[in-house]
Amino acid sequence: MRKAAAFAIFLVLIFSAPKIFGEGSSAVLGTEDFFAGALPPPGFHFINYMAYYGADDLKDADGDHQRNPLGQKLDFKARVFADCLRGIYVSDIKILGADLAWHVIVPVVYRDVEIKGAFDEDEFGLGDIYFSPFVLGWHGELFHFIAGLDIIAPTGKYDENHNVNIGNNHWTFEPALAVSMIHPSGLSASVKLMYDIHTENDDSKYKTGQQIHLDYNVGLQIVDGLRLGICGYYLKGLEDDESDGSAVSDSEEQVLAAGPSAMYSFNPALHLVAKLQYEMEAENRPEGMFGWLKILYSF
Repeated sequence: MRKAAAFAIFLVLIFSAPKIFGEGSSAVLGTEDFFAGALPPPGFHFINYMAYYGADDLKDADGDHQRNPLGQKLDFKARVFADCLRGIYVSDIKILGADLAWHVIVPVVYRDVEIKGAFDEDEFGLGDIYFSPFVLGWHGELFHFIAGLDIIAPTGKYDENHNVNIGNNHWTFEPALAVSMIHPSGLSASVKLMYDIHTENDDSKYKTGQQIHLDYNVGLQIVDGLRLGICGYYLKGLEDDESDGSAVSDSEEQVLAAGPSAMYSFNPALHLVAKLQYEMEAENRPEGMFGWLKILYSF
């Protein structure tokens, strides 16, 4: 009887943790890599991101394995497949010496999450769409910079009664700054820093706390057309989440990821990027691996 009661309490706790299963940050980690701070030349550019995320471990606020009432490691599995289509238009307009640009990202996502003894659900549909009212790009001989504001709209498939959702059902405002160093020797280094300000989910009354995260990549040209590198990302929650206006203690997320990256340029207009990112030091979130295949084409 005690074990049954303990497990019932455990289920209540799991179902009351929306950030893990689809109401947390709408930001996608690890998308940027080679030349993240170098805006492409004027014209229209297209990027297709194809991603797979897999995790078999759910971490608690201390970074330890989430456990069930029997003290056993939680039997957890998460699988996500996504295809994200991104259009970028760089204009001839100059502002403060920078090129003015706009972009939009439309994701289609399949998400499958299972906690043994609790639920096993999957969803497929349109994700939360990114768009930017402005992007500014500066170019120098060695360093390149991008500054802008991304807005993430609650367009993704969402149902308050589901444990797993594609969308997060809230707006996110994300100022961003990126810098790339591109050396004539073939060495390159890039970092993109983002700050996420989330609004409340009107259905669940849950609000994710403000977060900071960055993508990074260090690469070297090996032969003509081929670059190899090391890439990853880091996310850190800066404040507790809120549920129905009350703070949720120890709810800040954290994760660090690192792995190999490669870029092959078929010609100046067509590029292919492949990378793996292995997560570590996770808190209040799954810990797993991201795999990416990215195609870039300039018209």
